[in-house]
Amino acid sequence: MAINYRKIEFFNRESETAEIKNILESEPRLITFIYGPINSGKTSLIQKLIDDLPKDKYAVFYINLRGKLIKEYSGFVRVLFKVKRKEISEKLTEKGEKLAKKALVLAGRYLAGIPIEKDILDGFLDAKSTEDVFEFLEEYFLKISETKIPILIIDELQVIGDLEINGKAIYKLFNFFIRLTKELHVCHVFTLSSDSLFIEKVYSEAMLQGRARYLLVDDFDEATAKRFLGNYGFSKDEQKNAYDYFGGKPSDLSNLILSSENIKNIINDELKDRSSRLRDMLDKLLYVSPGVMIEDEEQRIKRDEIIKLLKKFKDNDEIADRDLSRAEKIYLIKKNIFFIDPRKGMIKPQSKIDLLAIREILGELNTKDYK
Repeated sequence: MAINYRKIEFFNRESETAEIKNILESEPRLITFIYGPINSGKTSLIQKLIDDLPKDKYAVFYINLRGKLIKEYSGFVRVLFKVKRKEISEKLTEKGEKLAKKALVLAGRYLAGIPIEKDILDGFLDAKSTEDVFEFLEEYFLKISETKIPILIIDELQVIGDLEINGKAIYKLFNFFIRLTKELHVCHVFTLSSDSLFIEKVYSEAMLQGRARYLLVDDFDEATAKRFLGNYGFSKDEQKNAYDYFGGKPSDLSNLILSSENIKNIINDELKDRSSRLRDMLDKLLYVSPGVMIEDEEQRIKRDEIIKLLKKFKDNDEIADRDLSRAEKIYLIKKNIFFIDPRKGMIKPQSKIDLLAIREILGELNTKDYK
């Protein structure tokens, strides 16, 4: 017997979808970094787009690094490829061409990794160098581009941000992306990340200036959030309550829709949970001083500076990224309490419920702390 689960349909994102489609209609020239707060719908957007693309025009390769533990070269190589276990005798270039032809006729929404024969993968693993891997991929995408437009998508790219392979692997990957887009114009490249510190570093990289674009996928605005809830039978009052506490966070709104609990109970439980986490963090900082790395130097976190930062949101939903204690700012972003948008130079809590939890905790602090 088939099991019919309740399902949340993809909603809105017309402007982001139109922007990506416009990119795909043009010659590949820039790397596209898709970023935004956690659970704002970045992966859902790109997967919906993949589903809707004409299969006779595009060859899409989607690699999701979420949950992958990549600490060395072999792990990096393995996530790029999907092994096709079959003995063939062609040379490397011929194998690349044959696999490219095979990819053109594969059915399905997208490929999870680049299809490759096991013996070629073993050769890459033995070589311990990324040069052969990128040469192979360049030939591979060039061959595919003769009949289709290749699209390479890497989700959660920050997973390999600190990986060392004779230098930072991420820089080698960026150079490869630049080669595919800016130089050869052969393949569209999209990367996704919810790690705003990683995006901030990427945005400041000199090697990417003039070679990358940035697409923000933010939470829904108020009108969109209420329309979304209205589609599932939420009354005007329920829509208002939901937005007042959860804002336009798609994942939080979806949880409301799928839950059989009373909305007010869900709101109270979630606010208690977020407030408890913040309270626990501040309590720990009374006893320990964790550190963050800034330019290869460890800086200790100060509780009073954390409180000063939080107090900036007493009357503001977002603040400018200026004159802030850097170590404490980084700490709160790493904790997924803050989101930073490097293009706008603004910082805000990751969600509306986080903002409300911050304000609740501020109200609990003693008079001296709350000045």
